[in-house]
Amino acid sequence: MSDIKSIPWWVWIVPTALLLMATARLPYGYYTFTRFVVCGIAAWFAIVGWNDSQASRMWPVEFALIAVLFNPIIPVYLKRGTWFYLDIFTAVVFVAHLAMARLRRNVTA
Repeated sequence: MSDIKSIPWWVWIVPTALLLMATARLPYGYYTFTRFVVCGIAAWFAIVGWNDSQASRMWPVEFALIAVLFNPIIPVYLKRGTWFYLDIFTAVVFVAHLAMARLRRNVTA
């Protein structure tokens, strides 16, 4: 299993871009695709972060909640306006986590 520091930076950028694009009016299939990507990457970050003995438990818990919220198997149905703010907030979480992971990498390297 890899650690957060070894994950390429673009893995954070992909869900961030998808989430920001999801604030526009797009076909329903786009939102389903976004759910798969965001859920998968958030679950991966939660597992990798939980197994990292040096990391705080805050990030894995937050990503686990994001994975549950965006899961495509048992979808959470909310109003479009609510999803707009959740998409933006979640994109900010991904960017903040990227910044923290890279900052931690530079501090400990």
